[in-house]
Amino acid sequence: MEVNKSKTAAWGGLILTCVVIVLLMVFHLAWWMFIPFFFMFMAAFTEFAATYLQRISPYAAKTLQKCSCWFYLLALLGIIIVALL
Repeated sequence: MEVNKSKTAAWGGLILTCVVIVLLMVFHLAWWMFIPFFFMFMAAFTEFAATYLQRISPYAAKTLQKCSCWFYLLALLGIIIVALL
């Protein structure tokens, strides 16, 4: 699994996720509807951390990359569950 080395893309993903969460707070949704967005934020954050750790510890970066993939899968599962409710 190759770690994405684009720090600009990592910053963009993290900022975009935060903006979406803040904009959705305006709609005053139920608390459980934010669960997929929590997983999206964690995926973006671990991806962000992996890009910065690549130079220092490639093994840690790959581990964070794997965690990011799991968070993306959990976010997808959360979106499906919220859509069914």
